[in-house]
Amino acid sequence: MTGVGFVRLWRVPALFNFTFTEEIQAIMAWEQVKNFHPIWIGASAANINYYLGPGLVYFEALLLFLSKGYPVILAWTSAVIGIITTLSVYYVTKDIISEKVGLYSAIFYGFSTLINFSDRRFWNPTFIPLITVWLIYSLIKAREKTVWYILTAGLIGLSFHVHLTLLLFVFPALYSLALNFKRVKKTVWLIGASVYLLITSPLIVFDFVHNFDNFLMPVRILLGKQKAELYAFSITNMFSHLQSLISTLGRLWFIKLFTDPQNEIVLESHMNLTRGNIWLGLLSLIALLWFFMKYRKKGYEIFLIGLAIIPLAFIIYPSYNPEYYLMSFLTLMAIVIGYFLSSLPKGIGITILIIFVIGNLASTITMSDRYGLITRKKLIEKTMIAIGSQSFKLETEGILPHKEFSYAGWRYLFKAYGTTPAQSNVDPVMGWLYPDEISRRRPTLRIVVADTIRPEFKQKPLYNFNEGIYHS
Repeated sequence: MTGVGFVRLWRVPALFNFTFTEEIQAIMAWEQVKNFHPIWIGASAANINYYLGPGLVYFEALLLFLSKGYPVILAWTSAVIGIITTLSVYYVTKDIISEKVGLYSAIFYGFSTLINFSDRRFWNPTFIPLITVWLIYSLIKAREKTVWYILTAGLIGLSFHVHLTLLLFVFPALYSLALNFKRVKKTVWLIGASVYLLITSPLIVFDFVHNFDNFLMPVRILLGKQKAELYAFSITNMFSHLQSLISTLGRLWFIKLFTDPQNEIVLESHMNLTRGNIWLGLLSLIALLWFFMKYRKKGYEIFLIGLAIIPLAFIIYPSYNPEYYLMSFLTLMAIVIGYFLSSLPKGIGITILIIFVIGNLASTITMSDRYGLITRKKLIEKTMIAIGSQSFKLETEGILPHKEFSYAGWRYLFKAYGTTPAQSNVDPVMGWLYPDEISRRRPTLRIVVADTIRPEFKQKPLYNFNEGIYHS
C-alpha cells in the first residue's frame, strides 16, 4: 500500500486541474466564506437542468476557509479521498470476498492511471467511487443485519449532492429490500427515513419554495415542457457509446507515457483523449464474464445488478456521455479484475499485476504538469509584478471556441495568487455569483492569458510573460 500512497501523492499540486467546473464550484464556496448563508442547491447536472444538493459547496467552503482561499488544499483533499477510497476497496473486498482479492483489487484501483486522473479532480464526482464501495457493502451486509439499510439510506441521500449516476444503485437497493422487507424493523425504517430526509432537506426546501421544479424535472422533460440537451434514441448513438465503453475498459489498464490530466479527462479544456487498447478492453470484458460466472458468495446479486445496470444505462442514455459517467462502474471493475487475477495460477496473476503496476507507475511519473496549478500560479506571479495595484480586465485566449468555458479557471486563480480582476470574460457566465466584485468603471489594463498559443495584437503589448505553454 506504500506504493499506492506514492502514486496518489506524486506531485499533487503540480498536476492538479483547475478548469471551469473547479472554478465555478470554488466561487460558490468562497461566497459562503465571504458571507455565510443557507443555500439549498449546488451545481446543475450537465444537460438536464437538475440541481444537485449543496453538500460539496459547504464542504469546499470549509476547506477554502482553512486555506484562506488557496485552491491547493482542494488538490490535496482529492488525493486523500482517493487514498481513503483505495483503503475502502481493500477493506470491503476483504470482508465480502477474501483478503487476497481485496489486496489485488486495492492495488489495481490504487495504481490505475485512469482512476488516478479522476480521483485527482476536486468536483462533485470526486466522491462517486467512495460512495459506490460503501453502498454495495451496506446492501450486502443488510442481508445479515438490516440495520445496514440506515447507511444505505444515508448514502443514497448523499448521492443527490454528488452525482445522479449514483442513483442507479436504487435498483440493487430495491432488489435487496424486496428480499428482506419483512425482516426490516420499524426502528430501521424510521431512522433510515430520517437520515435520508435530513441529508436531502436542502433540496426539499428548494422544491417546496420553487413549485417542485427539481422534483418534477423528469416529467417536464418527457412532456416537452423543459429543454434538455438529449438526443433521439438511435442504434448509431448506442453503438458509439459501446465503443467508448470498451475503450475505457482498455484505458483502465494503461493509457500511455508522457500524458497529462487535462488531455485525458474528457470534460472542458483540451480533451485530447487517448484511445484505449482494444485487447486490454477485451481482457476487462473477459474478467467481467469470469466474475459473472464464478462469483457466488452471499449477496453476489447486488454486485451483478450494479455491474450490469451502469454500463447498460451508459450505452442507452441519449446524450454526449463523458467517461466520468462510468466512475462507479470502474470502481466495481477494480474488484472484478482483482477477483479475476487472483483466480489465475499464482505466477500468472502476480506477473500480470507486476507488469500493470510498473506500466502505471511509469505513466504517473512521466505525467506532464504543463496545464497544472503550479505552472498557472507562476505565470500569475510574474504577471502581477507588472500589474501592481492597477485595475485590470482579464481575458483568455486559445484555439477552442467558447473561451469563457474552455479556458476558465484563471479568474479565481488571479484572485487567489494575485489580485481580483475588475472585470473578466467569464463574468457573463459566473458573474451572478459575485456581482459585488465586478467593477462598472473601465479598468486600467487589459490582461490576456493565452493557452498553448501566442496571440497577436494590433497594438504592441506593454509586457509579455510566459510559463510553460501559457502566455500572458
